[in-house]
Amino acid sequence: MNGAEVAAAEEQRWNRFDAGAIAIAAVIAAVALMQSWNRWFDPIVDAGRDLYISERIVHGATLYRDIRYQYPPLTPYLLAGIVRVFGSSLRMFTLVGIAQSLAVGALLLVTARRVAGRWAALAIVVMFFSMNFTGATTFGSNFVIPYSYAATIGMVFLLLFFAAAAGREDRPAAEGLRSAVAVAAALIASWCKVEYAIAVVITMAVLVAAKRFRIRDAVGFVMAAVLTMAAALLYFGGTRWLWDDVLSASLTRGAAAQHFFATVAGTASWPARLGDVGVGCVAIAAIVVLLRIRSFRWIALGIAIVVGVGIPINSFFRAWGLLQWIALVWALLRDRRDLLLPLAVFSIASTLRIPLNVAPWWYGFVLVVPAYLLIVYVLFSYLPARGVYARNAAAVWLAVFALFGWRSMVDQRLRYSVKAFPVTTIRGTFYDANDGRAAVLREFLPRVEGATLAVMPEGIGLNYLAGAPTTLTYYTFIPPETADPRVEQAIISELERRPPQHIALVRRSVAEFGYRGFGIDYDRRLTGWIRAHYSMEKTWSEPRFELVLLRRNPT
Repeated sequence: MNGAEVAAAEEQRWNRFDAGAIAIAAVIAAVALMQSWNRWFDPIVDAGRDLYISERIVHGATLYRDIRYQYPPLTPYLLAGIVRVFGSSLRMFTLVGIAQSLAVGALLLVTARRVAGRWAALAIVVMFFSMNFTGATTFGSNFVIPYSYAATIGMVFLLLFFAAAAGREDRPAAEGLRSAVAVAAALIASWCKVEYAIAVVITMAVLVAAKRFRIRDAVGFVMAAVLTMAAALLYFGGTRWLWDDVLSASLTRGAAAQHFFATVAGTASWPARLGDVGVGCVAIAAIVVLLRIRSFRWIALGIAIVVGVGIPINSFFRAWGLLQWIALVWALLRDRRDLLLPLAVFSIASTLRIPLNVAPWWYGFVLVVPAYLLIVYVLFSYLPARGVYARNAAAVWLAVFALFGWRSMVDQRLRYSVKAFPVTTIRGTFYDANDGRAAVLREFLPRVEGATLAVMPEGIGLNYLAGAPTTLTYYTFIPPETADPRVEQAIISELERRPPQHIALVRRSVAEFGYRGFGIDYDRRLTGWIRAHYSMEKTWSEPRFELVLLRRNPT
């Protein structure tokens, strides 16, 4: 064969590889969905917030004025637009979750393929669809019905920003389109979560310094950010929404929030987290050293299998919480023009909230995704390109990621299998792991359907499932949000002006915030007001769930 024929044959072979990678991702995604179907929703903690708020916006509510919200406003209004067209149901939100997951998977595959090659692309889609898509480390930590659609939808656009901003095009027209996409995606991601806005600004600054992103495009982003902020200030009537909701002191600097986010970050248990980092670093270093020695590559494969089967998955990824900083320093000292620098910065900027918990666990299920790009780039491209080990030897890492994916899928199957108790509602059916709670909800939800209801300390998902709106702007009564006496008084004032027909008190541990319980060591004046103005209607008490339904006293 001549040169052209060889090149054509090679391209055909790699096209088949790409198709195979997509097929593998599709199979993993299908299995993940089948074994978790209708089991992603948690009726008490977090997940119901976006479902409820988007529907209330459709019915005329204004964000921040009628409903408090701790993120920028784009996501709830985007979801409200979808609800307006397709209606509000668990099935509809499931489809949104699947669509955003496919978008994340596609962006990861395309970006990894471009920067690190096809093996890296295969590895990254295996990681995402096996560990993040329907993750069950804690319920709500998945991309289908997540604890926050702002986090997952925002991640789609954060990845799109990086993919467009870090790329280069030869044709001026294509380069202009790439820049426009990068600026638009950066703006949308920034209006989903404040953390993403910070990540965008840091990453964009480094890309400009590395001459991978034009200064004029960065200026365009700043101008667009200023204009959209001005529009938001006009629409929401000033800056109160920004300081009282999005940047609320109780949520950013309060003692309860600091306690909670220390747990999220891993700093509250730093000795154990540093131990995980050490285990992961040793495992990674062992494989790298063995791959470097050609005659030891089979041993490297064996160690990779042992690592994939034996060490905690979180230990491997938490190691990158340290390694990403090492990559940053190395790039600054030795390879400033290499893609390693912006990838390291992008990973670090995206995981600032979880420095010792850089893993697909809890909050990390979404924040860890940019770190995947750094991981596959280092292992499949950067180290082979510097002669640390041969490029074909990098395929050994696939064994690690495949085994991690298999273990994660098995774990999900076990965790979701206990969610065997159906709860049928006007929004659709979901399955609960708590048989007692499922039985209570089957009786409770029809009882309050269409009434006004406040659920305390948390459970806006119950409002959504029953079609029972709250009359209050506050809907979550956990310590970071309501332990402040001034906030407590504001809630009491709202109750005096607009008392709901019902108040439901549910069992919800608040130990993660450093408190014993609602009405026990915080919000005691609030619970005293409720006792004075509401009477018992019914109590459900199960071994693992309690719900007390109160009815407003006649005036």
